[in-house]
Amino acid sequence: MPNWNKLRDDFAVTKKYVYLANAAIAPIPVPVYNKVSEFYGEVLNHGETSWNQWVGKTEETKDLCAKFIGADTRDEIALTHSTSEGMNIVAHMVSDKGIVLSNELEFPSSNLPWLNKNVDNIKFVKARDGNKILIKDFSKMLDKEEESSIKNNNNDGDNNNSNNKRTKIIVTSHVQYSTGFRQDLEGLHKLTKRNGLYFVVNSTQSLGALYFNVKDFGVDFMVSNGHKWMLSSFGIGILYIKKKYLRDPENFKPPFFSQSGQKRRENFNNNMKLDVSGTAARFEIGTPHFANIIALNTAIKYISRIGINQIERRILSLTDYLIDKLQNLNLEILSPIENKKYRSGIVVFKSNKRKKPIDIVTELQKRERIIVSARGKGIRVSPHFYNNEEDIDRLVAALKR
Repeated sequence: MPNWNKLRDDFAVTKKYVYLANAAIAPIPVPVYNKVSEFYGEVLNHGETSWNQWVGKTEETKDLCAKFIGADTRDEIALTHSTSEGMNIVAHMVSDKGIVLSNELEFPSSNLPWLNKNVDNIKFVKARDGNKILIKDFSKMLDKEEESSIKNNNNDGDNNNSNNKRTKIIVTSHVQYSTGFRQDLEGLHKLTKRNGLYFVVNSTQSLGALYFNVKDFGVDFMVSNGHKWMLSSFGIGILYIKKKYLRDPENFKPPFFSQSGQKRRENFNNNMKLDVSGTAARFEIGTPHFANIIALNTAIKYISRIGINQIERRILSLTDYLIDKLQNLNLEILSPIENKKYRSGIVVFKSNKRKKPIDIVTELQKRERIIVSARGKGIRVSPHFYNNEEDIDRLVAALKR
C-alpha cells in the first residue's frame, strides 16, 4: 500500500490550499518540477548540445505512453500539444467515412472538431437524468440513423454515397467533465464492434486517475492531455492510433504535415518529396516540445511507481467519503452515484444557497483557500491521490459556514 501521507509531501500546493480541482488543472509534483528545471538548466548553460538526448527522451516517452495505455508499440503514439489537437487530427482522418455519434455532455474539444469538418454529419445522444449517457441510448440512436439511411438511399438511388449516410464513428469521453459520469467503455466497444464503427475516446478526465487500456476497451483512437490527472504540463497531449490504420496512409492522411512526419526526419535535405512515416509520428508537427515531453515522461514514471489501480482505489475512496458528507448536508448531488460503476474522480453538487456556483467557488478560494470548480449547473470537486479526508472535511465545514 502506498504511503499517501509521504506522497502528499511531493505537492507543495497542499501547504497553501485545499486543492480539489484536479479535473481542471492539477499541480505538478516535485519530481516533475525538478526534471523540467533540469532541462531548462541544460538549455541555459549548453544550448542545443543535448539535442540527441532530448530526441532519445522523446522516443522513451512514447514507449512509456504505449505501456501506460496498453498499446502494442510506441509507433501507435503521437505526442501532440493538447486534447483538441488530437481530436482535430482524428476528425480530419475519419469524419468523411460516415455519420458521427457523440453526446450532449461532451467537453467542447470532443465535439467542435467534428462540427468544424461537417456540421450536418454529427448527431448527439441526449443525457439520461441530465448526467449520464447510456449504451442503450447510443444503440437506439444507431437504429434510428440506420433506418433513416436506408430510407434516404431508397429514395435517391445513390449507392456511391450510401456509406457516407450511415453511422461509422462513435465519440465519447471515458469520464464526463461536467457530471463525472464514467462510461462503460467495454460495453460500448461491443456495440461499435457489432456495427463496424470507429471507436474514438477522449480519456482526458480518466487517464492518470482510473484504469484505462486501449485493448481492453477496444479503442481505435484515443486523445488526452497532460495538465489534469496526469500531473504533467500544459502543451502536451497523447494521441493513440491503432496500428492497422497506420498501414493505410492514403485513407488516413495527416491534416497538416512537416519534416517531423517524414520517415527520416533527420534528413533535412529532402524538401521536394513526401516520404511519410508509417508510424503515428506522421501526425506530429514542428520541433518537439521537449520540456513538456520531459514533464510527461517523469509524470508517467511517477504514477506508474504508485500503480494506477492503487490510485483509482484511493480516488474512489475519497469521492465515496465526499458523497456521504454531501448527503449529510442534504445537498443535491448532480453526478450519477446510484450505480458505483458510473462513479469517477469527479463529484458535482448543487448548493442550497441562492448563489451562482461561480460565486461560491470564488468565495471558497478567497475566504477558505479551498480550490474547486464551477462546472455545469453545480460545483465540481475532483480529488487526486495526494488529497485526504481532512481536505474534504475542511470543504464540508466551509460549506456549512
